[in-house]
Amino acid sequence: MRRGMLWQSVFPRPMYDAIGIDNRLLNMNSPLARQRQVRRWHRGIALLTSIQLLLWTVSGVYFAFIDIDYVRGHQFKRAPELVEFSTSEFVLSPVLASRLTLLQRRPAELVVGIHSAAGIEWRDSAGALVKPLTAEEALNLGASRTVMTPDIAEWVAEEIIGSEYRGAKLPLWKLWESSDPSRVAYMDAMSGEVVTVRHNAWRWWDFLWSLHIMSYSDRDTLGTWLLKFFSILAVLTAVLGLWLYAETQRRDGHQ
Repeated sequence: MRRGMLWQSVFPRPMYDAIGIDNRLLNMNSPLARQRQVRRWHRGIALLTSIQLLLWTVSGVYFAFIDIDYVRGHQFKRAPELVEFSTSEFVLSPVLASRLTLLQRRPAELVVGIHSAAGIEWRDSAGALVKPLTAEEALNLGASRTVMTPDIAEWVAEEIIGSEYRGAKLPLWKLWESSDPSRVAYMDAMSGEVVTVRHNAWRWWDFLWSLHIMSYSDRDTLGTWLLKFFSILAVLTAVLGLWLYAETQRRDGHQ
């Protein structure tokens, strides 16, 4: 205790700090003290949100500069050929459906898709449920309906969260070329339609989108608690920054 008193007597606490501001004015009720406190809050919140703000910016730049049609892989699909359809060969009993889709599954094979609340089922011209395409049939159709020449087919019947084919009706055939495995076509095993073609540009988009919306598992959920939390922090960072700028301008104007 005596040593502390002796130290203060020899080296008294200065009345003014290093920049000439009276320390007696630096209390919680003074505007300068409040400004310094807000600056500390602003630095802390900005440090917490800086990484996510950077990810939002980087992903936004990617989204802005790349063509979404290219990302979706439309350039890898061939335009369907015109086919002469005739419903006279179909023998269908009355069905309850929201709509019907008529298409050519294979050469000389027309099928009709019956859409309902339960999903879609495909029937042949005799009204019977169609059987899934074989791997060989899927490869042949993949070569004629895409610019690819697939030589590997994989059966997909399990829905996996965050997969490349999420949202598509199962089962599917996964088709790709052994010489270029990065480009993959997914074909509906019942209708023969090429649902989508995935490639590296789409995978980068999907990855950055998951970072952008902060949905790291299924990559599709908007409004996650993480997104809401960091959005609020980002707004606070901007508001505090504007308040500090206004206070600094006002104080400089009074000097």
